[in-house]
Amino acid sequence: KQWYQRRVRGHCLALTEFDVVYAWGWNNKGQLGLSRENAMENMPVPLFEEDMEIDYISCGRSHSAFLTKDKSLYLCGWNKYKQCSEDANEDIYLDNRLKVNTPSATDVVDVVCGPWSTYFTTD
Repeated sequence: KQWYQRRVRGHCLALTEFDVVYAWGWNNKGQLGLSRENAMENMPVPLFEEDMEIDYISCGRSHSAFLTKDKSLYLCGWNKYKQCSEDANEDIYLDNRLKVNTPSATDVVDVVCGPWSTYFTTD
């Protein structure tokens, strides 16, 4: 597997061949998956140091999506147009990173972020 990068507007994500996610750029809305104290990261910083194995990444204008190897989907960032959650009324930062709930017995198999939207498919 090759590493790949996603970039939109002011933030970037990269996923290495070793399944390590790096993020840099603006985090003013939580789009990097970092805490509120980090409004900007000039250099790539690793994410998900816990036991979360990321398989795919996608960036929207100011939000991000992370699909895990166990087919769970996590979203963070700007939520003005409910692109991360219909239930949340604020931007989603690392401390409350959102796991998307899907119907029982379904896994998320793909995700793509538009500028102000998030689309995913299930099996």
